[in-house]
Amino acid sequence: MPTHTLNKLERLKGHTKIRLLFDAGEKFKVFPLTVIYLFEDRKELAQISSPLKMGVAVGTRNFKKAVDRNLLKRRIREAYRIQNTALKQQVLASPFELSLFYIYGDNQIHEYANISMAIKKSLDKLQDLLTTKMMKNND
Repeated sequence: MPTHTLNKLERLKGHTKIRLLFDAGEKFKVFPLTVIYLFEDRKELAQISSPLKMGVAVGTRNFKKAVDRNLLKRRIREAYRIQNTALKQQVLASPFELSLFYIYGDNQIHEYANISMAIKKSLDKLQDLLTTKMMKNND
């Protein structure tokens, strides 16, 4: 039985790493989320850290109260934590690291079920992208 975790090593932290993701990464939208992702070749020294890292942001423009922003971030993290097992196994088997960042883009607070469906769609799309990237890498 797989464990559903989102520990400290799996969180995307650090100004330089996040800046690199926003500058060089690609993005797609799954309402109400925007997903920014970046595949990088796995480094030899990165055996200690996780090859799959994620971050979350909810804008102050749409939600003035920190309580609302924190609620949405908790919902996104929880949905990701429950559903990321298949993607995590695929990334571990690949020669790549994956950094991804979720940005909440709507001005209404959606239910957990809606956010969970958006996370599921985004993780499925990321799995497909990783599969195609691995096929291109093998050629």
